[in-house]
Amino acid sequence: MSTETVSPERLAMLLHHYSEALAPDFGLRPGTSPEWEGLPAGERSRMVAATRLALLDLRASPAHRDPSDMPFPGLGGGSEGKECGC
Repeated sequence: MSTETVSPERLAMLLHHYSEALAPDFGLRPGTSPEWEGLPAGERSRMVAATRLALLDLRASPAHRDPSDMPFPGLGGGSEGKECGC
């Protein structure tokens, strides 16, 4: 499957699902976040918009892109060299 065939809505929903599924592996309590359908509409919209931007960035860039060239350089390791922490 390529990034061209993935819908931002579906990918955002899967990321939310897997984030919850992995919570115990990171010392977090599962179920602290509502299911996708239970999230406020604004939160779902924000996650879908962020996923859409990430997909656009992946489609438009080479595999080994310099993180400082990203649209939001402070978020992906950028010039500070910090990790996202996600």
